[in-house]
Amino acid sequence: MTPDDFRAVMRRFATGVTIVTTMVDEKPKGFTANAFASVSAEPPMILVCVNRQARSHPLIARAEKFCVNILTLEQQELARRFASHGTSEPFDLLDYHTGTTGAPVLDDVLGYLDCQLAEEHTAGTHTIFIGTVVDCGYRDGSPLGYFNAGYRDFHCTI
Repeated sequence: MTPDDFRAVMRRFATGVTIVTTMVDEKPKGFTANAFASVSAEPPMILVCVNRQARSHPLIARAEKFCVNILTLEQQELARRFASHGTSEPFDLLDYHTGTTGAPVLDDVLGYLDCQLAEEHTAGTHTIFIGTVVDCGYRDGSPLGYFNAGYRDFHCTI
C-alpha cells in the first residue's frame, strides 16, 4: 500500500464540511476541515485533526479554544475561502459573533460546537485536538458534503 492508495480510499468516504475558528491575539482565525468527529456525549466532546505542517496547526493549541462551524450546502464558497492559502483575511465582510469561549461563531451555519481545548494527541502527521463542548446551536437546512476531492450535495434536509 502507498500513501496515494490510502488517500484514494479516504477520498471515497463522504464527510461533512466545517470551518474551525478561534481567536488569537484578538484576531479571528479559521480554516476549513472535514476531519471532525464526536467523541463523547457525557461530557460532550469532539475532535478535530489538523496536519502539523499546516499554517493553521498552532492556532488551537495557542488559543486553547475553538468552534466547529458545520456548513450548509449554500456555504460552498465560504468553505473555499477558508481553505485557500491566497485569502489574506477570510473574515472580511463575514458575519459572526463571539461564542461562550470567545471563539468566533459564524452566522447562518447549520450548527456550531463551541469548545474549550481538553487534550492534544500526536498521531502520524497530525495532531488530534479534543475539545469539551461548552455551547452549541443548530438550525434546519441541508449540509455541505465532501466526497472524492469535491464539494457535494447529500440531498437531505432536516
